[in-house]
Amino acid sequence: MQVRFLFLGLAALAVGCGSSGGGSTVISSQPLAGKIGGQAWTFMTGETDSYLSTASEAWVAGYAETFTACTGFPPTGTNQLLMRFPMAVGSYAVTLSRSQTFYIAATNDNLVATSGEIDITEVTATTISGGANFAFNADNSVDGQFQVTICP
Repeated sequence: MQVRFLFLGLAALAVGCGSSGGGSTVISSQPLAGKIGGQAWTFMTGETDSYLSTASEAWVAGYAETFTACTGFPPTGTNQLLMRFPMAVGSYAVTLSRSQTFYIAATNDNLVATSGEIDITEVTATTISGGANFAFNADNSVDGQFQVTICP
């Protein structure tokens, strides 16, 4: 009986350890795409917010439009992904403390996804690359690969 409890305790401890919480979600090898506000959305440009980002966490805005990142002139009035990425390679669960937000421009709604996964595959001085798969509901979900620019 004691051995069984010891085994269950060690199994629970093993599940709770580690800096990442993901690894079980399948992430597409295609570009990050899905729906925001029920409308088709495909990631084109992403940039960090230098005011909100820290050395350990990047706050990122993702857009379906192409523009020069970090110029201070992102598109307005468009659906966006507002994301938080760890600044370290690894697989990370989307949780309440590492939530990802779908911004719907038409209604000014922010819908917060608290489940899914983000895989950071590379962090350089100028970019963060990886993949993500998370959803709020069927009308607000994304899956695929991204590369965002780190703004100074």
